[in-house]
Amino acid sequence: MREVFDLLWPYTKKHKLKFWALNLSIFVAAISQTLIPFQISRLIDGPLQDGNKSGLYSGFAIIVFLGIVDLLAGMGQRFASVKFSTSVIYDIRQDLYQTLQYQELEYYSSETIGQIMSRSIEEVLSLREILTWGYRIALLLVLLFLNSFIVMVGISPKLSIVFLLIPVILFYIAFSTSKGNVKLFYDARFKYGTMNEVLAENLSGIKTVKSFGREEEQIAIFNVKNQDFFDASLKTAKIRANLQSGMVFIISIAMMILVIVGGVFVSNGEITTGQFVAFMLLVLTISMPGRFAGWLGIILQNSQSAALRLAEIFDAPELLEEKYDAIELSDIEGRIRFDNVFFKYPNIQTNDVPDALHHVSFEIPSGQKVALLGPTGSGKTSLINILPRFYDPKEGSVYIDDIDIKSVTTRSLRKNIGIVHQEAFLFTLTIHDNIAFGNSTATRDEVIDVAKSAQIHDFINGLDEGYDTIVGERGVTLSGGQRQRITIARTLLQNPKILIFDDSVSAVDPETEARIQESLESASTLRTTIIISQRPSSLKFVDRIIVLDNGHVVQDGTHENLIGEEGMYKEFLNAVETQIKFLSWDDEGEELKLEDGN
Repeated sequence: MREVFDLLWPYTKKHKLKFWALNLSIFVAAISQTLIPFQISRLIDGPLQDGNKSGLYSGFAIIVFLGIVDLLAGMGQRFASVKFSTSVIYDIRQDLYQTLQYQELEYYSSETIGQIMSRSIEEVLSLREILTWGYRIALLLVLLFLNSFIVMVGISPKLSIVFLLIPVILFYIAFSTSKGNVKLFYDARFKYGTMNEVLAENLSGIKTVKSFGREEEQIAIFNVKNQDFFDASLKTAKIRANLQSGMVFIISIAMMILVIVGGVFVSNGEITTGQFVAFMLLVLTISMPGRFAGWLGIILQNSQSAALRLAEIFDAPELLEEKYDAIELSDIEGRIRFDNVFFKYPNIQTNDVPDALHHVSFEIPSGQKVALLGPTGSGKTSLINILPRFYDPKEGSVYIDDIDIKSVTTRSLRKNIGIVHQEAFLFTLTIHDNIAFGNSTATRDEVIDVAKSAQIHDFINGLDEGYDTIVGERGVTLSGGQRQRITIARTLLQNPKILIFDDSVSAVDPETEARIQESLESASTLRTTIIISQRPSSLKFVDRIIVLDNGHVVQDGTHENLIGEEGMYKEFLNAVETQIKFLSWDDEGEELKLEDGN
């Protein structure tokens, strides 16, 4: 219960007028519902026995008036509860999305998309249930009980004591089972998230699944997760059924006991017929929402597990701390310096795995173009992940223009660094909007200019809708090279002082690559540029080459210097030369054949 309160109270304070409007309508409904049985009692013991028609008519009028008040209050509380709950859920969704946006990559390396989606959708819907129905029924039940019990005690203290056993038993059952039930509800939600993980992963890799003909195996994997969720859901369904049915059964038995005991009191003359009718009507008034006590307990337990899972997002620690006095990074020249940097990915806790980077130190002057070479796992991507502070090194420091990047705001740091990732991701937007993602205030002419630089303008112009063509998951199908060139244009539009290309020409053909390399050479003028690539063509316009191996910088220099010394760079070029010699074309350039004649 504490978790639900801690999560919802700040939003309740924000929408306090709607909250108090809801409370007022519930209070009016509870008062009117309590007064109706009291007025009926007065009619039975008064005008009906005395034959006083004027008193009878006025009594009926009062009952009708109270019924209308109750009707209006009921309509008001339903409208107010929907208005209040919708406003709160809207804010929770906004804050949840904002929290996810500002979480760093380190967070997403330890959380799956399936679990995050489950929390963002299912858990929020569970909270809406308690806000829309749970709170309203609970408060109405409490007010009805307090108001009615006061009247009941006035009618018959003895009968009131018998009645008091009902809520005591109901609340004991609900709360004595809540702790174990919350765990079951949490487990069901977690397994729902796990099932979503399998579904999301399968859809993302559907081409691979079909390429290997693994549909049946994937169906079997999903079936296991689906069965796990089914079994967990069945347990919670049994809890719902048993608890709700048990509550209704207890209320029914209690009603029978009260009728018997009340009948005895009437026959003994301890209470009047009108008082007995009023007492039983009050019991019925309470029992109507009281029948939902089991359902209310389930909603509360369900909401508690939802609040726990949402808290895992809201309360996730800031993995990259930003100093309170962090400065804005602006008007930089683009000098980069790594000073004795050590780094290990945070989700790797074992000491058996070596650091991804260790003892890395080098400096890149402003405007210099640098290529990073090295085998897979050498630390190239780790290095460029540290520069925009996607991750922080565990030791050492990184400087831009002699300013420690930890002393500047993350947002201003990343505005000055443009990254073209190896994976070309496009949003389900127009081509113009995808390119303008790098600068939301850019004009169409500016978008066209960078598209020309990325050698994609002619292709876009040839589409029926041109720059207004929708791309992404639901849009036009683009090749890998076309998608990559759009992302290059997007990064160029950002106009950063530091450019990073993470093997970003890997998906284009040699002819297109040559055009992009030419345009990038022009675009990188007066910018510090870092290129990760395994293609020799990427080395044509760089000023310097840094070679990494096992997290170390093993070579650093120009092409002319490195080619003359033994080391990985020379081995890399020799390997490329061997591959070129391995294949040759005949005089007509039509047949590809091996040099050894096979």
